[in-house]
Order: sequence, then C-alpha cells, then structure tokens
Amino acid sequence: MKICIMKFGGNTLANKQKLLLAADLIKSRYEVGFIPVIVASANGNLTDVLLDHAYSISANPDRRELDMLVTTGERVSVALLSIALRANGVPSVSLTGSQIGLITTSSHTGADILTLKGDRLKHEIEQGHVPVVAGFQGIGENKEITTLKRGGSDVSAVFLASQLGASHVEMIKDVDGVYSADPNKDQKAQKYEVLDFDEMYKLALNGASVLHPDAVRLAKEKGIEIRIVYYRTGQTGTVIK
Repeated sequence: MKICIMKFGGNTLANKQKLLLAADLIKSRYEVGFIPVIVASANGNLTDVLLDHAYSISANPDRRELDMLVTTGERVSVALLSIALRANGVPSVSLTGSQIGLITTSSHTGADILTLKGDRLKHEIEQGHVPVVAGFQGIGENKEITTLKRGGSDVSAVFLASQLGASHVEMIKDVDGVYSADPNKDQKAQKYEVLDFDEMYKLALNGASVLHPDAVRLAKEKGIEIRIVYYRTGQTGTVIK
C-alpha cells in the first residue's frame, strides 16, 4: 500500500466550499491507488476564537482546561471532512490524537511528540478506511489531553509519515508555494521550485509561515520529502527535500 500523508491547514477548511474541495482532492489521490492519511487543523480561525473566549473569562486560564477547549477545533474539522468524504464515496473515519495513540510529554499547551502507541491507524487502513486525524494534539504520558506548539499539525503530519513509512507529506496550503518574500507585498518575489531542508528551516525561523520549523527539522531527520500543494488545484508548488 502506498501511504500518502496529506495535511490540511485551517484556511483550506474554513467553510463548506473549501471542505468539499478538500474532499475532492483526497478522492483524487484515493482513486489513483494511494491510501491517504489526512491530518487536519482547526477550521479557519476557530482556535483563536476559542482562546479569545477563554481569556475573556479569565486572565490566566488553567493550561489543562485550555487544551481541553482548543482540541475541539480539530475535532470539528476531522468530523466535517470525514462526512464530506463519505458523501463523496470515500470510506473514512475521523480520529483524535488520543484515539490514534499519539503519545506526548505531559506539558500542556506546548507538548512534544514522543511516540505512536498501538495500531489503530494501521487497522483502519487495512479495513480500507481513509483516516482523518486531528492534528496539533495527542495524549500525555499521564493520560491527559495535550496540544503541541502552534503550527504543531505540521509536526504531526511529518511524524505520522515517518511511522507509517510514507516517503513524503503533502502540505495543503492556501498559497501555491514558498516564495523569496511575501508575494502580496513584493511583486519581485520569486517562487522556489525546490528547496533543501536547511534553506527551508532558515526561512521558517525568519518568519516564513508556510511551515513550522520543527516540522522541517523532523523531516530532515527522518528523510521525509515535503511538498507544498495549492488547495485549489492540487498541484505541487515547492518541494523541500
């Protein structure tokens, strides 16, 4: 089985139209023989909305409760995306980080991934289901729900690729690649067709928001190619390898 890891950013799932586009793109990979494993972020700005609610109630909300709150954002995404896939004829199942056994450190609102425990993902794949996994979250060694650092869904996707034997990760974005500068502000910005891991890591550290630096570092360590894919066309704009 050829595993295809596809990570969808929040802006690519922000409304019904985008959810349906995402389902079509996943189906296109499914129909050519890949087994897609999906990692999804919270829809649009939902995480920020949830945090705003918490901080409107308390100036210093408990970190455990923040994790319980914000992880609902990804659950909304994976459930809706799985519904869209099933309506499109693709068998799928939505799963939280804890359900797949993504074990993290016990730190709240900034945990690190430790390991993948159990065989839930492999079992679903063997059953012919497309797993739609909530990114940015896992379960701590103390059995508590945890979240990773902001942008942690990128890290989740690369980590799952390494565990499932996938050769690459498709990062589905609302931009068509990595540019030398912000193309919305600089008309001379040029798109990179190919970047090596070190070049991308420097760009990420210097503020390029396309990828989380920890994801780039992990991809280099595990030898996982990253492809930046534009959500409207499904075409790869930049390859990091």
